[in-house]
Amino acid sequence: MSLERSTQYGKIKLNDTIFAKAVLSAVSKTGGRVLCASERGKILGGIDQKVSTGELASNIFIRETSESYCLNFYVIMSFGASIKDNCKAVLDSLEKQLKTMLPDKAGRITLKIVGVKSKKIAERNIEIVREYERG
Repeated sequence: MSLERSTQYGKIKLNDTIFAKAVLSAVSKTGGRVLCASERGKILGGIDQKVSTGELASNIFIRETSESYCLNFYVIMSFGASIKDNCKAVLDSLEKQLKTMLPDKAGRITLKIVGVKSKKIAERNIEIVREYERG
């Protein structure tokens, strides 16, 4: 769902692909230890392939409340990768990008780990939430 704003210049629509690019940029900071996924735990783009923004855009969820913007997305971690360190890197990058794009409200980013990949993908259900104040 895209976000719409009315300004003095008319209506501005923020498409989901803008948020997908932000997520891809943040995930790329982990060096392949975090992979974008669908809600059901399927690796987007396949293994060793680049994820398209269109494919990711249909697997992220952005909504606006009266006080904040909420972004939800799904990932699969590589086996042995530090959940704490890698999720912190992703969330720090996303928070910085969203504060720049949407400075008028606070935000809530929900990263959901739906699996851990070694030879196969082991299902997980770990939710990490980052809330931040207005930019």
